[in-house]
Amino acid sequence: MLIALLALAFVGWGGIANPGTPRTGPVTLTASPTVTKTAISERPSNVTEGTQKNLAVTELLEPWGGFVIDALGRPIAGATVTHLRGDQPRSDTPSLPSSARSDDNGRFVLILDKGIAPQVYIEAEGYFQIQVLLSSNDITTYNLFRGGVLEGRVLGHQFYLTTEQQPAPTPIVGAVIEVAASAGWSITVTTDELGKYKVTTPPGKLVVSARSDNHGDARFDHLEVGRDEVLSRDLILPAGVMLDAFIMSSTIPLIDARVRVYNDAQDHADERSGAGGKTRLVGLAAGIAAVHVVHPGYQEQSFNIIIPSDRIGVRKPFLILESEPFKVSVTDHQGRPLADARIRIKRDRKLITETTASDVAALSVLASGQTYTIEVRPPNGNPGTGITLPPRTFSYKMPTEGPGELKVILRPGGRITGVVLAPNGYPVAGAMVLIQAIGVEPGLTPSPRLVKTSPDGLFRSQPFSAGSWTVSISHPQVGTMQLETTVIEGKDRSLGELIFPVR
Repeated sequence: MLIALLALAFVGWGGIANPGTPRTGPVTLTASPTVTKTAISERPSNVTEGTQKNLAVTELLEPWGGFVIDALGRPIAGATVTHLRGDQPRSDTPSLPSSARSDDNGRFVLILDKGIAPQVYIEAEGYFQIQVLLSSNDITTYNLFRGGVLEGRVLGHQFYLTTEQQPAPTPIVGAVIEVAASAGWSITVTTDELGKYKVTTPPGKLVVSARSDNHGDARFDHLEVGRDEVLSRDLILPAGVMLDAFIMSSTIPLIDARVRVYNDAQDHADERSGAGGKTRLVGLAAGIAAVHVVHPGYQEQSFNIIIPSDRIGVRKPFLILESEPFKVSVTDHQGRPLADARIRIKRDRKLITETTASDVAALSVLASGQTYTIEVRPPNGNPGTGITLPPRTFSYKMPTEGPGELKVILRPGGRITGVVLAPNGYPVAGAMVLIQAIGVEPGLTPSPRLVKTSPDGLFRSQPFSAGSWTVSISHPQVGTMQLETTVIEGKDRSLGELIFPVR
């Protein structure tokens, strides 16, 4: 369950990637035309005839090929392979599509700008979406699995006069639907011009969140869909309440304060104060909420308020106090200062600020006497050292009086690597690998890290500090396994081949 909760940001699972010929099914891969990294022997499936004429710049392009098959090794025709950054325009080849379709043999070829990571999602009618990093081996196969369909409309209530009859909820265009299943699978879709949505999911229990800018967000966690089942559910959102917040110091209104609302509905309300210290947050769900205010030079503070269900909006002032200076001094293990080290500060799971060690103004927002969790990371790229410095996490209490300072030394760590295999010896693509610290004092525990295996079953984590770690590996079609390992300062830790047990 922890893996599922931590992985909601991920789009989906990968399949079992077979770098050779599928064991079953009618496809004979050796008979298919070959795609190489130096030449394109036939028109790729995302290049039209008109585009083909403009491929004189092939040195700037790179083909990625493979085969899409089902759980029995049979080819899937018409599967769509889409680059995850396909919505971003390409300056060199603006007419080049960002997706490809598989042919009758399940074969696809996707052309990308050279140097771009081939991170894609693959989907087909009746199969739930997977996310994978394409292999450089052009005959790698990618498995899709049958799922169920969740469909319906997202409807929203509006405020109305007490003398009127309550109107029926109306469709919401552009509502965001977040669907999460077991073992970390998740997907985000939006409603169409009729407020309709449709998504193919893995069979089993689902957690669904529906969000709209002008309505209260809602969460639905009692849904379950079977394989090849169509489950129709309309998701109804309450009318959204509007909060006019006025951010003040003891003497002046504060401009550019960050104001966020936290509640059980997880409303994504995040605004900045403008002239007169005023900001407006819309689409809030009724109930108890925390209004969190952060402004450089002032103590961050949360205010508990009640969002009424029978009013269109509320207006409230929020007074915050001046803060004491706070700084973080960071050096590496050789005493070299790291002024651009990245600092992330949280309290009660709320993000307070995220900046660099040199930005004292942004850091000076801590409330006197409060305890914070502070994560310190090396500068991006860690230039000039060539040494892997993992992040460190600290529990820090701001003095009740006077300024505060945290001194940090970042020491070399190591990455955890391995190859995940199915019981039959095939590499498992898209397995979720969760890495957590063992035996660390509460408040000092580094954030768990989640990585996914490549089409070759490989994973390589971010650097970890020296110590003991639990590695939990999960794949919805293959199973789960767990082991413990130790990282030594300055050395990577290879776990070798990790084989799922037979289920």
